[in-house]
Amino acid sequence: MAYGVKRGVKAPGDYSIVDMAGLALAGSAGIISALVTDYQQSGEASALFTINQWVVQLGAILGFGAVPLWMVVIGLTLLGAGSIFYFQPITRQGAFAQGFGLLAVMMTAVPSNLAGGLEAINDTLPGLEAPSQEVSVEGARVYRASYTPAQYVQVQNRAAKYDVHLTVNFPNGLPDNVDTMIRKGSLRGRLHNQDTGETFNLFRTAGGSLSQQGNSLVIHAGVPARSNNGKLWVRVEAQGYAIEITSYDAALGQRVDWTVDMTPSSTPLFMQRLNKSYWF
Repeated sequence: MAYGVKRGVKAPGDYSIVDMAGLALAGSAGIISALVTDYQQSGEASALFTINQWVVQLGAILGFGAVPLWMVVIGLTLLGAGSIFYFQPITRQGAFAQGFGLLAVMMTAVPSNLAGGLEAINDTLPGLEAPSQEVSVEGARVYRASYTPAQYVQVQNRAAKYDVHLTVNFPNGLPDNVDTMIRKGSLRGRLHNQDTGETFNLFRTAGGSLSQQGNSLVIHAGVPARSNNGKLWVRVEAQGYAIEITSYDAALGQRVDWTVDMTPSSTPLFMQRLNKSYWF
């Protein structure tokens, strides 16, 4: 028997409701497979989180509440099921490939949900802390900076920052080395400035500091500010703990002493993430 004889391809108009339901399920399976692949390979850079942000923003405009990640997954799955009526695959294998390819294209087009590194609170530009020059004025010693007035103005005009001192407490400690957990995706964190819309990765530094003290992680960073007062948000995800989301009303000129106490949990992180709304 020649290969392909049992494909079961029907003529146009011969497809029943059962046939179309099978094709829809195959298309949905293709979407789910692509979702799992993207989520496993991309981690927190998965386009799924960016789509969740877009859905939350649209929901806010339309008056909906926070949309959790599982609703986005269901929506994309239904998109895969409904796409068969447009692309009209004639086999379940084709429907599966079509669903997988459709989401692959979407994930490629959607930008990654990456956040910048935490900045330092010190505004001194590299090279501007140059040695002073000693001059004598009527027998007294006076020290004069060696940089030019133009450079000095540049430093003074840099954006103001909230001085953030964040302590994340893990009552039972961390199950593994911090760097290993970050690499595996079992430790993630974001800091969001609601006023400016900027989001930073708690565990990626661009001048900020991160240290471990016993069962706590201590983070010191400067968060760019647009006004004298602003609301900051933090989300911390760690294996063995419940995802924690909390906010702080920050003010310029006042140190932000912020403590986040994690709650032990036996629920796997991937299940917790599905029930959270990733709006930052």
